[in-house]
Amino acid sequence: MNEMIGQLGNLYTGAVADTLDELGYHEQCLPSDIRPLADTMKVAGPVYTVLGKPRHYDDGVDPRYRQMDMLDAIPSNSVIVVEPGNESSAAHWGELMTNTALQRGAKGIVINGGLRDSLQILDVGFPAFRKYHSPLTAAYRWNIDSFNIPIKVGNVTIEPGDYVLGDIDGVLIIPQAIIKEVVEQTVAVVGKEDVVRASLQEGGNIRELFEEYKVF
Repeated sequence: MNEMIGQLGNLYTGAVADTLDELGYHEQCLPSDIRPLADTMKVAGPVYTVLGKPRHYDDGVDPRYRQMDMLDAIPSNSVIVVEPGNESSAAHWGELMTNTALQRGAKGIVINGGLRDSLQILDVGFPAFRKYHSPLTAAYRWNIDSFNIPIKVGNVTIEPGDYVLGDIDGVLIIPQAIIKEVVEQTVAVVGKEDVVRASLQEGGNIRELFEEYKVF
């Protein structure tokens, strides 16, 4: 697994998206407003899913215990992907959750929702992708419903164990069943792109290079 994570992490989303298209997987990109906390942040690894729902009333149970259950179950080397389920005011992730996830060996977090404690997360260098920022705690506004189950983020259905790759251009989900094929095919394409790029920088003709390498 570590080798696969490393190979995937050396790629970039544009090249992987092209490979997914070639293989007939056209709906693998998460919503385009999910952005990295810093432009240089990149995340790659198998997915650990989290599904939540709005908390409209106090049922007498502190939802933070459920958050701790979720954190305790994070597999090492995984990327946490959170679907907050129509709750759009609170921060669904913060500094202490980040430090706990780091203890568990997580590679990063992708949230179709809110983030807070941004400077502290930047300080520890934890790759975080989010839709918006909010200072509001989730404790009174949001419950974790389930984790490590199939979820849907935007138009993308995500199974636990699928792979995620995120960078400044967006976030992709790669089904576990095709991860090896996607990585191998993309590595080959990137190698051709490197040759074409070098040739262009030396005055090569894009039409001639395209006919030879079929990348553009």
